[in-house]
Amino acid sequence: MTQHDSRRIAMQAVFLANEEPDLTIEEVEARTAKSLDLKALPAYALEILTGVLNERGDLQALISKHLKKGWRFERINRISVAIMEVAIYEIKHSTVITPVAAVNEALILCEEFDDPKSKSFINGILANFMPTK
Repeated sequence: MTQHDSRRIAMQAVFLANEEPDLTIEEVEARTAKSLDLKALPAYALEILTGVLNERGDLQALISKHLKKGWRFERINRISVAIMEVAIYEIKHSTVITPVAAVNEALILCEEFDDPKSKSFINGILANFMPTK
C-alpha cells in the first residue's frame, strides 16, 4: 500500500471521526477498516488519524484563524476540513513527507473527494502553514 493510499484512508477516517465526534480512535479505526474492506488500517494512516484526533481542537482553531473575515469554521465543507486537518498535521509533525508534498497530496485528495472549487480554498489555507526559509 502506498503512502498516498494511507493518506486517503486517514482522511476518510478523520472525516468519519468529525461526523461522529463521540467515537473513540479504536471505533473510528474499526469502522473505517470495515467500510473499506481492510483487515486493519495501515500504520501510517493510523498514525495520522491518532495525531489528528489528539490535536483536533488545535487544528480546527488553526484553520479558523486563517479564514477570511465573516467566514466561520462551521461553513467549511466537512471533506475539506478532513483534508486540511490531515495536511496540517503532516506539515507540523511528519518525518515521512515534506510540507510541500503534504500540500500536493491534499490537493490530490481534493480532486478525488471534494468539490473542485474547494482546491484553491484548501491551497490558500494550507499556504499559511508552510515553513519559511
